[in-house]
Amino acid sequence: MQFQTVQKHSRLGTEILQEYQLKEVTNQQINTFKQALWQHGVVVVKNQHLTALQLKEFAYKTFGESNINYPPKPLDPNIDPDLQSVGVSILGNPQAHTQEIVGKFAWQWHHDKDLLPTTAGLDMNALYVVMLYGVEIPPEGIDGQPHTTAFLDMIEAYNNLEPEHQQQLEQMSMYHLPPRNHQPGHDVPMKRHPIVSTHQVTGKKGLYLGSDTSILVGMEDKLDLAKQFWQDLFETVLERTPVYTHVWQPGDLVVWDNSQVMHAGIPYDASKYKRVALRVGLVNNK
Repeated sequence: MQFQTVQKHSRLGTEILQEYQLKEVTNQQINTFKQALWQHGVVVVKNQHLTALQLKEFAYKTFGESNINYPPKPLDPNIDPDLQSVGVSILGNPQAHTQEIVGKFAWQWHHDKDLLPTTAGLDMNALYVVMLYGVEIPPEGIDGQPHTTAFLDMIEAYNNLEPEHQQQLEQMSMYHLPPRNHQPGHDVPMKRHPIVSTHQVTGKKGLYLGSDTSILVGMEDKLDLAKQFWQDLFETVLERTPVYTHVWQPGDLVVWDNSQVMHAGIPYDASKYKRVALRVGLVNNK
């Protein structure tokens, strides 16, 4: 799929809290941070120096402790202990002498909503926020361009559709599977979500498409048609909506609101470069 990319966007990717370290922020600065996130969908805080525990503490201080129960696991002796904490994932290829990439499935377009709504008390329209902190950054992707993550404004995408198309989609819902090679079944929950949803804070309408594993309600027994429906709709979105790409630097914290944006990682060559990023995902409950 071809699409137009921009490194400056009218809404996404606003830099905030310049000259501040997040491990020392005040309650007033946290309020500023959250207001900016709801307004812009993707925000960036640069030049941070955080351990995994400090990142998690900032996340919990800002959005409340996670409703998702993460099982404890022992420290990996091959990875710096400062990069490890329960509830914090390490993405990339953090271990020496291996080219295995953790989180490779995120190289396709998707929304993150992890264990929603299977976690008690949470529905699919909950405000699920992801923080991604760049520790070690490859100098380039496999295309030779700077290492980036791509974001798509789904509120803008909805507004760019014809009114008749908007009205049609407002009557439709999809079942969502994890953005991997899963098939529907008893052990894989199917999460139902309207294609057009209203943001809980801003009241703005936007599209929620999940990933290309999504199945339009009514096409549960026609998976090929469901995939084609998704691809055709997403192609229309990409034709009309520019993609914002964040160019990573070490110390960048990029935070996004999955009710407003889709994203995709960009492949890199793990045989040449190392990438280490810390990820925290949680639901706003403050």
